[in-house]
Amino acid sequence: MERITSKKRTVFALIMVMALIYSMAVSPCIAKADDGFEMYTSTPGISLTAGESADFDLSFYGVGEAGEDVTLETGAMPSGFTGYFKSGTYEVSKVHALSDADKGAVTFSLSTDDTVKNGSYDILLKATTESGAQDTLKLTVNISEQQAGESNFTVEYPDQEGTTGTVFSYSTTVINNSLTSQNYNFSTNAPAGWTVTFTNNDTQVSSLDVDAGASAGVKITVTPPEGVAAGEYPISCTATSAKETLSTDLNVKILGKYDIEVTTKDGNLALDAYAEKSSDVTLLVKNNGNIDLTNIQLTSQANDEWKVDFDQNKIDKLAAGASQEIKAHITPGSNSITGDYVTDITASCDNKSDTVELRVTVKTKTGWGIFAIAIILAVIACLYGIIKKYGRR
Repeated sequence: MERITSKKRTVFALIMVMALIYSMAVSPCIAKADDGFEMYTSTPGISLTAGESADFDLSFYGVGEAGEDVTLETGAMPSGFTGYFKSGTYEVSKVHALSDADKGAVTFSLSTDDTVKNGSYDILLKATTESGAQDTLKLTVNISEQQAGESNFTVEYPDQEGTTGTVFSYSTTVINNSLTSQNYNFSTNAPAGWTVTFTNNDTQVSSLDVDAGASAGVKITVTPPEGVAAGEYPISCTATSAKETLSTDLNVKILGKYDIEVTTKDGNLALDAYAEKSSDVTLLVKNNGNIDLTNIQLTSQANDEWKVDFDQNKIDKLAAGASQEIKAHITPGSNSITGDYVTDITASCDNKSDTVELRVTVKTKTGWGIFAIAIILAVIACLYGIIKKYGRR
């Protein structure tokens, strides 16, 4: 019995040795076909809300030294899920992977529709090389209720006001609260003739990429057309991506146009004057804007020792489009000699001012002129008498 038992043990040992030798001979091929090839992604498990999409960057490891073509397949997709492999903008079913590690060689694009119920879903991807190596990758997607705090388009100070000609600037922020990067295109419903520009980091843009969970600052510049009427103008700006439309509302209040003008009633900007004698000129102060002007002050700038007075040097209120006459009295100083001088008269209020330049010609007084003429006539008469008296001899 002992011999039989010993013989059985020997046969069993020989069988085990042969099995070990066979496995050592075959296992390198199996390792190359299965264990040596891997398809992987850095984010195999994510959370989405129903209707959202996501992209998975796939990488391959363990292909041949010269690279191999890898065939890609998907397993059965859960209801409400669709997906495909893509490289760049093209849908693919096969990709050429290089040796060692080929990262991000292809992307699996996954979409869900609004009917998907909350829960955890598995999606199986399969990759097969030319040499027969295979690997599978399980993606786990958790669908959860849509949470408050959606992506939004916010503005810091939406209501601004200014006079006609003002350029308005708004600081806004695009916030992407989704789990995927979004490209937002900007648009506006501004009235015809208005100019609206979008700027990010001092660069004018028409669209902007915003990473998942990130935000981007956008400056909106609004330029009304020249001469726009006073009033309120609501402007809506929109940031639209493939998945969502975000909007923010701006309000522009045009206060109107401040415009004041001072001139003379007859348009003549030259007048004659005499030293120490007042000369009058009728001024015309006009409100050429579309806003009432208040607290208008009249001031002057003339030569030293000159005096400029006004019948009134203040206008409490001047309605839009209205005008008012004011008389100015200009008196040259006693030392003023004959010649031309400049006197400036300014009308100013809190928002606007205007100056008219008057040319004042100082002349000699008439009395001195008559006295000079009398002297000349006397001299002529004297000469005539002398010539007549002595001319006869």
